[in-house]
This record gives sequence, structure tokens and C-alpha cells, in this order.
Amino acid sequence: MSSKKWFIVGISGATCSGKTTLSNQLQKELKNSVVIHQDNYFLPQDDPRHVKINELNHFNWELITSMDMDKMYSDILQLIESSPSKESSSETIENILILDGFLLFKCEVISNLCDRKYFITLTKEECWERRKGRVYEPPDVPGYFEKVTWPEYVKHRDELIKDNDFCNTTTFIDGSKSKEEIFQMIFTEIKKLLS
Repeated sequence: MSSKKWFIVGISGATCSGKTTLSNQLQKELKNSVVIHQDNYFLPQDDPRHVKINELNHFNWELITSMDMDKMYSDILQLIESSPSKESSSETIENILILDGFLLFKCEVISNLCDRKYFITLTKEECWERRKGRVYEPPDVPGYFEKVTWPEYVKHRDELIKDNDFCNTTTFIDGSKSKEEIFQMIFTEIKKLLS
């Protein structure tokens, strides 16, 4: 593939940090863009690969193994390889793919596809404020945020921060900023990179 047809943006970060809203807004404003949400790849509840937390009698939905990442990766490849390639000698990018998910960068093959990476952080208090009003399927059980959601996020974030190569290619964003401010910052940067 001599000319690159896709510019791939990865948006990850804490639960309830605004990733999906941001991805959808970018998709609306950027021409020829498509969004793929990692949340659409959760395994069904009856899948034997889920890890059960016995004390809560609930599955751990915060693990990369609770999702079908092979399917997500193959869907991404199918999309970027099937787009009709116009006869063109210039290195023009014709499409933008926006990937969003709280464990997006945990999947190395997908992380490596991203031309730009953004990771949105939140404090525990802010994260809980937003999370407690959300309804999940299956619903969070009492204690799930404290015992599972937050510790898993911190572990994941700390792993990423220790990876120098990852940090050098990723913009960390304070998720307590307004959604509009975060959107404008990323939107402006992408437009500049593509101009």
C-alpha cells in the first residue's frame, strides 16, 4: 500500500471520561470519518471466558479478556483494507477512523495502528460522580466501582505511564476539563495534521 488511505485516531481513558461523546462529536465534524467503539465487543454474559469475582457474585468487565479483541481487530482491518483505493500518486489520506475504548491501548496490534493517541484521565471522585448515575447491562453491583472498576483503571493507567514509547506518542488529557474544550483541542490538532 503505497499511499496511506486512513488516518487512525485512538481515544482511551477512564470509564465515564467522555470518550464516546468525544468520538461521536469528532465523527460528526470530520468528513469521511468512521467510529468503532470497543464497548460493542464485550463478550455475551454467558461466555465461559468471563472472570468471576466471587465476593461480589459479578463478572469483572474491566478486563481485556471480557472483550472479543480479535473480532475488533479483524473488523478494523476489514474496513481499512476494503476501502476503494483511488488511482493517485500523492500521499493523500481520504478517510479517518476513530477508535474509542477504555482498554483500547491494552491491545497492542490496535494501539500500533493509531496515528494519534489520546488518553483521558479522571480523579477517583470525578469518575465516581459520573459513574454512579450510569446504568450498565448488567448493572454494577454495590462495591463494584471501589473493588474492581477503579483499581483496574489505575493498574492499566500506571502500566501505560511506565511505557516510555507509549507516553511519547500519546497525549494525556485531564478529563475534568469541559467536553467542549477537550473536543476543540483534539479537533484542531487532527485538522492541522491532515491539512
